[in-house]
Amino acid sequence: MAFPPPIAEARRLLDEANAEIVAAHAASAPRSGEQGTPGQAGEALRQFFAIAANLDKTEGETGPILSDDVNQLGDYGLNLLLDLAAWAARLGLDQARRNVQAATLSATDWLMRHHGRIRNLGPVVDALADTANRTSDPRQLTQLAAFIGAVAQACDDYLQQDLEKTNPGRPWRLLHLNRGIVATRSHDPALMQQVFDELVRCLPEEAPAFFEQGMQQMVALDYPAPVREVMGRYHDRWKPRPTLH
Repeated sequence: MAFPPPIAEARRLLDEANAEIVAAHAASAPRSGEQGTPGQAGEALRQFFAIAANLDKTEGETGPILSDDVNQLGDYGLNLLLDLAAWAARLGLDQARRNVQAATLSATDWLMRHHGRIRNLGPVVDALADTANRTSDPRQLTQLAAFIGAVAQACDDYLQQDLEKTNPGRPWRLLHLNRGIVATRSHDPALMQQVFDELVRCLPEEAPAFFEQGMQQMVALDYPAPVREVMGRYHDRWKPRPTLH
């Protein structure tokens, strides 16, 4: 499968996922009066991707879109995808959830291609983490690290300001830590240096712990010497300094 999947592929994956989710939801004897159903979310997503595909056709696949608010449309699609992924997880449908997350990356790519700003980062981080966990090829990991970097640059200003520093589950933190892990797993020293520099810039408080854990992984997983050298250099530079009492 192409990464990220093109819109036509995302629509196909969503159709498969939605059919499975709707069937499982119906079989689960849903409560009467339940607010919102996966079928409604799926239908809204079909409309979202139809609009996205039409805008690509009429206004080009890259560049700003003047006829619609691309940020508002992106928020709408990502929220729907988050809802549908939650339905899949609730019903225990792993393949359907993976399909929805692949479509999430397609929607994210569409938003970035049209110079939109990512304001709902949570579903994007979840989809990227799932993709990383199922990727082992170094070339694909390099591609994934580049995509995560583009996501970070496309995040809205308030996300980049990282105002919720006390929340370890905040998507901005997870985005950069996951990118650091992906870069390490790529075994590409130059990529590691680029990503580590950005991690230190964006999450200075997190750097010492990240590199400390990284050094532990170097030993546990027997990483190649060039990878260990880069990790060791950043570990030595950023390890906590003893304080005088």
